[in-house]
Amino acid sequence: MNTNSNPWVRFLLSERYANLALLFLRLFVGGMMLTHGIAKIQNFAALREGFPDPIGWGVGLSLVMIILVEIGGSLMVIAGLLTRFAVIPLVFAMIMAMTVHPDTSLGSIELPLLYLGMYVVIFIAGPGKCSIDCLIGKTIGRSED
Repeated sequence: MNTNSNPWVRFLLSERYANLALLFLRLFVGGMMLTHGIAKIQNFAALREGFPDPIGWGVGLSLVMIILVEIGGSLMVIAGLLTRFAVIPLVFAMIMAMTVHPDTSLGSIELPLLYLGMYVVIFIAGPGKCSIDCLIGKTIGRSED
């Protein structure tokens, strides 16, 4: 069977769409996490009462820090700006989210575990060519010539 003539086989074996997939992953995970950060801002007073303090900084500061990480990090991931740097605090936040649950069954840590997996993929693969990081890299590469 000639695989070069079948467009579906070419599509499935092609690496051409990897950058598009990374863009979609960044937009998806960034957008979804952004909703969590916005919800925390909207419910700040109520969350401040019982928000976990896993590092010992105090409840208020812990809540502010997670909001900054969820919103700032998500916006950076969406834009593809310093992407690998931006996912590091998000990975740490997801690990903390998994450890503060009193019930460590898969059902209670499933969502942070999913986010963690997506952030690890972005960290390893990078932001792709559809990102500000790529534009900065091209600009820096041209200026050195």
